[in-house]
Amino acid sequence: MDTCWHRIVIIGALLAMALPGQAEEELFRCKQADGSIKFSDHGGPGCRKLDESKDLQPLNKSQSLADPLPIEEDNLSSPGDPAPSTPGPRGPSSSAFQPATRTVASLVVGRSESEEAKAKGKAYVPEFGDYASIDLTVSHIPQGNGPKVGVSHHFGETARVALGIAVLAAVHATHYDPRFLRVELVLPTTFLATGVRIDGPSAGMGWAVAVASAILGDPLRSDICMTGTISPDLKVGPIGGLEKKIEGCHGMRRQEVIFPAGQKTFTVLDKGQARSMKLTEVATLAEAYRAATGQELRPAQ
Repeated sequence: MDTCWHRIVIIGALLAMALPGQAEEELFRCKQADGSIKFSDHGGPGCRKLDESKDLQPLNKSQSLADPLPIEEDNLSSPGDPAPSTPGPRGPSSSAFQPATRTVASLVVGRSESEEAKAKGKAYVPEFGDYASIDLTVSHIPQGNGPKVGVSHHFGETARVALGIAVLAAVHATHYDPRFLRVELVLPTTFLATGVRIDGPSAGMGWAVAVASAILGDPLRSDICMTGTISPDLKVGPIGGLEKKIEGCHGMRRQEVIFPAGQKTFTVLDKGQARSMKLTEVATLAEAYRAATGQELRPAQ
């Protein structure tokens, strides 16, 4: 595996999106009678709460993979690092593709206290919700001096690192040379977006699917929500707050939630049934891609 992969901090299964002073969503690892493992937002017999110090690899603040816009100042790989894309029969692809914007329902949103309100000593801005539609634009860089990856000011440090990992996972899966890739992640600006902060790794799977779909030219289904972490080995990891995310997806008038395998508990099933939502578990990026696009994840031409 290329050396740059080893430099990436793998963000564990932690929903790190919260308002200041608000507790993080809890996630439990539960051993079933048949020996299988389930992840749940609730404890119970055979369950233990995930311990950040033991179960999650910490975020290295010096390894930010995406700085605020303008994205021209940003690089995912250090100078001299080999491209992380796995070579195909003819090496990684650098073929041009049409610029594409994918709107992804990322269910990790809340409102934080604005700096202006803080300066005036005002109370926190009321919570906005647990989801939003985010625009992810992917385009080709003819000069091959990328990758260039950037985010708007709405995104926190952990989300930025998660985006970097998602981009690397996407190019690894599609055998695309990241030096020819530009990715911009933006929360569309409206009056409702004022004060919104997005953080946490649980949108990583959806972002990886979106980047790969743009490279390959496959449209995303408009009736789905995706939630799950992603790692450079293309595995989908568990997240917290799944019940709330099902509720949020229902609020967006979507019909299906694609989420990490092992989290379909009785409570989650009950929530999905109550909201007439289809629940689809996936363990890998390829499975998530198939569910989200109806196409196979494949090398770029």
